[in-house]
Amino acid sequence: MEGINTCATCHATLTDAKLRGPAKDYVTSAHRDERIGCVGCHKGDPRDPTVGAHARALGFIAHPAQSEVAGICGGCHADADFIRHVNARLPVGQYALYSLSLHGRLAAGGDERAPTCATCHGKHDVLPPASPKSPVNRANVHKLCGGCHSDAKRMSPYQIRTDQLSKWEKSVHGLAFKKGNPNAPTCNSCHGAHSATPPDASSVARACGRCHEEELALFEQSPHSKGFRRRGLAECVACHSNHDVAPASSLHVGVTPDAMCTKCHANDEKPMKVADTIAGLLRGARDRSAAARATLARARDAGLVVPGSSFALDQLSTAELKLRAVVHTLDPMRLEAPIASIDRAVAEAEKLVSDVETTRKTERRGYYVALTVAGLLFLSLLLKSLELDRRRRQGTP
Repeated sequence: MEGINTCATCHATLTDAKLRGPAKDYVTSAHRDERIGCVGCHKGDPRDPTVGAHARALGFIAHPAQSEVAGICGGCHADADFIRHVNARLPVGQYALYSLSLHGRLAAGGDERAPTCATCHGKHDVLPPASPKSPVNRANVHKLCGGCHSDAKRMSPYQIRTDQLSKWEKSVHGLAFKKGNPNAPTCNSCHGAHSATPPDASSVARACGRCHEEELALFEQSPHSKGFRRRGLAECVACHSNHDVAPASSLHVGVTPDAMCTKCHANDEKPMKVADTIAGLLRGARDRSAAARATLARARDAGLVVPGSSFALDQLSTAELKLRAVVHTLDPMRLEAPIASIDRAVAEAEKLVSDVETTRKTERRGYYVALTVAGLLFLSLLLKSLELDRRRRQGTP
């Protein structure tokens, strides 16, 4: 009798859509496994084809309470021995993380609005995260989280803003995600999946540093690092914001009204001097890079084939990324090395174009010389032909 599941076969024949629907969903569910089945969550006896399968003595639960859902799911997913037999690739710490999360604490306290496992993963139609149809698939997570966090009525009791999704969609992260960048962060990339909790100011940089490791390491060497911690400021957010992260640009540094530095240091002479120096170095490097790219573009538009141009552009982009990272030290002296790398890449790009243009000029000069010689030869032959024709008509030998 092992493996028999009369729950699904019976419910599939019922006329009530509410009772028949779970059986239909179960057919494609990740839980459609004889080791799990309906009793994995609802208990009871799956071998009994009568209502005896619903006996309370067997622990049958028709509709788990909101506060019970995570415990029911965790009964299997926190059991390392069971999970290793069913799917060894699954982690077993989700329940512990969820219990510590803001969502978990609210649900455990009886908050009916708080999301549980079923809210995000589904109930009877649970799909593997790898499935494109799964709500927790990477491509769908922002819509899943935004379904609640963009709902002003739902968020009102918690006094939580509802513009996070719209800001993220316009951010450098959201735009990269939309273009299909596999490294672009979505909601759970920063907040965690089961441990979802707004990060404290002191831990924001650790979240950003999971991707921006070099920038974090360099920032910790800057005077801002300790100053931010003393003031309880969220390190990366203070300059880059959080959900509406803008593309990094030279506008972040400088003494203009729209520069980030002026937000805190408008009346501080020394920091503003440093900001102005760094801004000048960045502008110079940016302008020289732009000029080199424009030179390569003009050569391409003119029909010139510039061997090595792709490599030169890669070197230039790499040097620019390094410069952006080193800016986080706020040390003008440390910008000299990456700027020198940019200048070398710029010089290489310009030399490549110059060499190709020189070669073309030489080829054109040779072409014109050859064309002139050919023209003179043709003219000479033509004159000789005319002379011979004249003599023939005059009978001159």
